[in-house]
Amino acid sequence: MFKNSIKIFSLFGIEVRLDYSWFIIFALFAYLFGFYYFPNILPEESPYVIAAVTLITVLLFFASVLFHEMSHSLVARKKGMPVKKISLFIFGGMAHLEKDAKDPGSEFVMAIAGPMGSFVLAIVFGVAWFFSRGVAVIEEPLRYLALINIVLGVFNLIPGFPLDGGRVLRSIIWKATDSLKRATYIAMISGRVVGFLLIGLGIFFIFRGNFMGGIWFAFIGWFLQSSAYMSYRQTLFEIASRGVKVKDMMREDIVTVPKNITLNQIIDQYFMKYRFGRFPVVESESNQKFIGVVSLHDVKKFSAEERDEVIVGDMVKTATEKEIVSEDMEVSDAIKKMSQNDLGHLVIMSGDRLQGIITKSDVLKFMKFQTELQ
Repeated sequence: MFKNSIKIFSLFGIEVRLDYSWFIIFALFAYLFGFYYFPNILPEESPYVIAAVTLITVLLFFASVLFHEMSHSLVARKKGMPVKKISLFIFGGMAHLEKDAKDPGSEFVMAIAGPMGSFVLAIVFGVAWFFSRGVAVIEEPLRYLALINIVLGVFNLIPGFPLDGGRVLRSIIWKATDSLKRATYIAMISGRVVGFLLIGLGIFFIFRGNFMGGIWFAFIGWFLQSSAYMSYRQTLFEIASRGVKVKDMMREDIVTVPKNITLNQIIDQYFMKYRFGRFPVVESESNQKFIGVVSLHDVKKFSAEERDEVIVGDMVKTATEKEIVSEDMEVSDAIKKMSQNDLGHLVIMSGDRLQGIITKSDVLKFMKFQTELQ
């Protein structure tokens, strides 16, 4: 799941991770501050002081983004919405909610917590700036950090889903209409409109000669409008899948593979015949004790010559608890488990016997069907 990010630490039991794209924006900020902003407003300072001030300011800026997301996360957790991680990436930060809000009040409080956190930081930096006036090397970074936190709070209050303001808008409409679906649709439309306006603003800036600013606004707009649509589809699926259990979509007519056949035999007799992407492996045709799951991807790791010699039982990995789910688990929770553990399948067990299996392709078909019905 976390192939494109690295864990840096945990805070209040919440993982803080850096997406690889974060390094791009970090380098861009460091370049702009170190070579343009601070050299212009602190012309008397040495390059070493400029470098130190730049590094501290950039780190405090991203700490501000983290504080914003942590404000969301702690309130969400208190309201029954678990948060396991926060990601910092090229467009800022994101708290990954395990569950959506159950009522509009919880949604409102969780959404507003982030901007309020930014405004609190703006006050803290503003007070520090007031008492440091006259010491330019401290005063100027604090002034910038106070202003940027105000900007961060105000920008996130724009009523475009999935920005915080869009979630606030959704919670208000949800309360007024008693319909999460309708509220999400209206907030999504608002988010896409804001996104396209930002793209238009970016194009305007490009034609006015501000290429970097224009590209940045266009990228933010593209990200916002596409995220709004994807969030809407996700909400539709969440609504449609409520009450649907794993047993309602699992495949029970499964084809098992005995562990004592070669890889070439499983290719010819199973993959080519049934056209499935993976098969459960059992002790033997008579003893259906489940061992694990073998996929076509696993088989392709071996050369054509090796496939005549390697036995399926020697290369299949024993199924772990991560792969096993209860038939009464909610489908939405099963999907999250599959995503969190980067799995292509989940198995449903009854003792040591395989009861059923669901694959990623089953899930995708189910999601497509359910969202199209909505």
